[in-house]
Amino acid sequence: MAATGQINGATIKFIPSEGIDFGGVLFMLPSLLNTGLLSYRSHYQDLSGYYNLDHIITGLSFLYLCRIKNPEQLKHHSPGELGKLIGLDRIPEAKKLRQKIRQISQQKQARAWNRHLAKKWVEEECNTFYYIDGHVQVYSGHKANLGKKHISRLKLCLPGMTEFWVNNADGLPYFMVTGEVNEKLQEMILSDIIPELIENVAIKVKEEQLDADKNLPRFTLVFDREAYSPKFFEKLWNRYRVAVITYRKNVKDLWDEKDFTKQI
Repeated sequence: MAATGQINGATIKFIPSEGIDFGGVLFMLPSLLNTGLLSYRSHYQDLSGYYNLDHIITGLSFLYLCRIKNPEQLKHHSPGELGKLIGLDRIPEAKKLRQKIRQISQQKQARAWNRHLAKKWVEEECNTFYYIDGHVQVYSGHKANLGKKHISRLKLCLPGMTEFWVNNADGLPYFMVTGEVNEKLQEMILSDIIPELIENVAIKVKEEQLDADKNLPRFTLVFDREAYSPKFFEKLWNRYRVAVITYRKNVKDLWDEKDFTKQI
């Protein structure tokens, strides 16, 4: 009935099986639910056809856990075996999956869903420390003219864009912003990261609390020496009441080795 359009979405039904490829990823389902996977239902409209929104979102989650990185790689796996993971007779073929992903992305709700999840994670962890790190995504196309960046893992300078990730202390990400050309870390912190944290993600601190305690920060940013600048730190504190943890660059006043003792 779902295949002929009489009902919206095939019924999910799990059946006993002696063996199933990638069956171990089902043990990750409670973790996915705990992180808020099902909250997409409050942001996206359902999809019509045999595969509805539940099928596609859970299917993409399982494919990611199976290290299947794009729809084209589905051609190398049994659609029936992968379909058992989501309770259907088969997983969508590559063409159909790309079509469904396009329908989801056209709703343009990814940012709203990300904000909802990030705020949920921050509140659950009662977190006030945000670790910022930049990762260069190498560009291998020919249409865009991007500046070259140093890729430390390759020890080469290649064209690419920098993604700035905001994480917790364990390195788990809250959200990410992408530099369009050659934005520096200081610029991205001021223009994108701090506004996003204050308005949508970070735990709200009442202005009365900030006025009562002049040493109370709104939250603390932790980043590497790329953004080191005392004037920049002063601007963050005076304008936003944001504290900073980082380390100096171009250190010249070295500590005397006599001040240290060897410990075993």
